[in-house]
Amino acid sequence: MRNTRLVSLGALLCCLSVAMPMPMSAQPSDVVQDPKAPDFGPSNLTHVRVSPFEFQSVSAIAGDRVPGPGWTFYGSGDGIWGAPVHLPGGSLLKRIELDYCDTNVNQDHLVLKLWECDNQWTSCNSVPGTTLESVSGGCSFVASDTVSQRIDNYHHGYALTVNFNAFDGTNALGGAILSYQLDVSPAPGTPTFGDVPPSDPAFQFIEALVASGITAGCAGGNYCPDAPLTRGQMAVFLAKALGLQWP
Repeated sequence: MRNTRLVSLGALLCCLSVAMPMPMSAQPSDVVQDPKAPDFGPSNLTHVRVSPFEFQSVSAIAGDRVPGPGWTFYGSGDGIWGAPVHLPGGSLLKRIELDYCDTNVNQDHLVLKLWECDNQWTSCNSVPGTTLESVSGGCSFVASDTVSQRIDNYHHGYALTVNFNAFDGTNALGGAILSYQLDVSPAPGTPTFGDVPPSDPAFQFIEALVASGITAGCAGGNYCPDAPLTRGQMAVFLAKALGLQWP
């Protein structure tokens, strides 16, 4: 079995391009019995699908992409392919899924990994809990729900690699799914407002509003947490929170 190894991911972003998609059939994630949460809200997961057509060769030896029945097969040569990952900065990656077809009987499977690299793409480390390997037996998926990776797009770059360890059509990539969560930042050690101490249940959330520039309090160093909110104040809160800007 070909050893999974880190390749030079500097080539990943310079040569990645999205091919015209073909109709997908029998996607493994479609048969999950427990539906995932809706794609909104800070307590739910948002899912980003990376299609097989976004993966490009990052090996020294470029192989062939052989279209299958809705899947991407790897033809010949060295079987390491990669795709860029675009997730919101500050989000928390919670889950990763590999969709595949695998009929290999020699234990030569697909291996998916997520990498976190420096901003020069010279040093990369695999993200804990994101290494997935296919299992022979047909078309299915394998997932990890133990991921807990904070996304920092300013200091790091992120990419997926998949190793094809068979070149006879028994390994086929169906894509990957990355699931992230938007959450509220931890509260600071020192309160901003004199009337919202750390013991207040709303302390963390009020501090998040301040740090985001959504509110500046009610004057005098206070927030006035029990004061009524006017429609005008609500408009300010919502416009700033949603980033509404008009020319």
